[in-house]
This record gives sequence, structure tokens and C-alpha cells, in this order.
Amino acid sequence: MSLSRETIRASQQSVIEVFKGFREELMQSYGVIQHLSKDDGSPVTKLDIKVETTIKARLQAEFPEIGFHGEETDDIVGTEDALWIVDPIDGTSSFIHGLPYCTNMAALVVNGVAEAAVIYQFATDELFTALRGEGAYRNGTQIHVKNTDLSDSIVFASSFPYKNLYHVFEPHKMGVYAPLGASGYEYTRLAQGSIQGVTKLRCKSMMHDNVPGVLLAQEAGAEVVPFEDELYNYRMLNFVIASPNVAQVIRNSYDEIKTAITV
Repeated sequence: MSLSRETIRASQQSVIEVFKGFREELMQSYGVIQHLSKDDGSPVTKLDIKVETTIKARLQAEFPEIGFHGEETDDIVGTEDALWIVDPIDGTSSFIHGLPYCTNMAALVVNGVAEAAVIYQFATDELFTALRGEGAYRNGTQIHVKNTDLSDSIVFASSFPYKNLYHVFEPHKMGVYAPLGASGYEYTRLAQGSIQGVTKLRCKSMMHDNVPGVLLAQEAGAEVVPFEDELYNYRMLNFVIASPNVAQVIRNSYDEIKTAITV
């Protein structure tokens, strides 16, 4: 399937408008909203559902040729050849507790390749956007991954075998932080140069948690080291994304890490 650049841009703008249009309502509930638990034990609020159904309705009305897949409604509507993948509130637990690690996230995948991304950190009114081949932006200003000295680098280790990986980073005196449970926030920090790596290895993140942030970080200069195949694809759940020098550290320990995550 082929989508024009104009259609990609226009649908991205519709996503942005829906996300930003919810900011006031989200902030009124920030830290005080009630929630339920889904079957997997993760929290969900009425605003998760409302944001997703609103953006779904708008995209289907304006771009019926593009399919839709949301975290809360789960089923794919329309074609998978061109698909908006939406996480209405990433970091719902942070939203419930009034912590700034929550975002609205979405990515457009066309023929298996991510073409557009939106991550809106509504608590701080920071809008992160990317179009494939056009760079990554925060509130309209281009951002870049920061390729610092390894001893000054920080990695968010969103991985179950966290302790098994620590020794990979320790010889380089790199800072290794436990995961925040909010993928969108982690990817935006990587893309703007605040941290230098995010590991996604045997963790609970799913496709909608990763696709927007991976494109954003790649467009900012990050490199992906995949652990399920030779090349990263948008359905992959086991990978590390990092600044070039941290990515090289991962490649140097590839076999060791691969063994650790398969035990």
C-alpha cells in the first residue's frame, strides 16, 4: 500500500490535535483519577478509553484508507498495510499517581515500516514528533541523541534480567537506572540527549509501547541492536536502542546478552 507524504502529514496532525485537545481534561484528573485493573493486572482509566475512542473515530472519518490499532480496544480495524498504532496513555500508573512520566503515543506504520510518530508529554506540554527521514523534534525544535563519553552515559534498563546485564555496563562506569514503567518518557529522554540508552529485553512492553519511541529516537540518531532477528522490525519486543557508542557496547556483548535473556 502507498500513502502520499501529504496524507501521512495530515493524519499525524490529526493525532496531534486530538492529543493536545485532551490536555486540559487529563490535567484535571492528573493524580486524582480512579482506575480499574485489566486482565493482565495493569491499570486503566476512563480517560485511556476516551482518548483512544476519540482518536479512532477521527482517523476513521478522515482517513478511512488507514487502519487503526489501539492498546485498549486491541483489535485491528481496517487494513494492516497502513496502520496507526495508538497508546492513549502510556504510563497510566504515573498518570494515576501524578508523576510526569506519562504520555500519549502513536505511530503510523506503512508496509511494515514506521513512517510517523507522535509522543505528547501532556504533564509538561512537550510535543515530540518524527517523520521518517526528516529528523526528530520537541515542540518544533530538532533534537538529537547525545553521544557522550561512556562514563557520563545513562541507560534505562527496562529488562527482567536487569542484574544479569549490569556487568556489561559497570566496567565503563555507566549509570544504569531501573525502568520507570513508561516507555514513551524513556524514548523522549533518549531522543533529546538526556540519557544514552533504553533496553527492552524480556520486559512487559508491547508493540504500542515501542513503535512511536523507536522511530523518534532513530530519527534523533539512536541505533537499534535487535535480539530477535538481524534487523529490527516494528513488532520486535527484544532490543536495545542507544547512542552510537553505547550501542557498540551492546554489540560487543551481544552473545552474552542473548544468552542471558534466553535463560
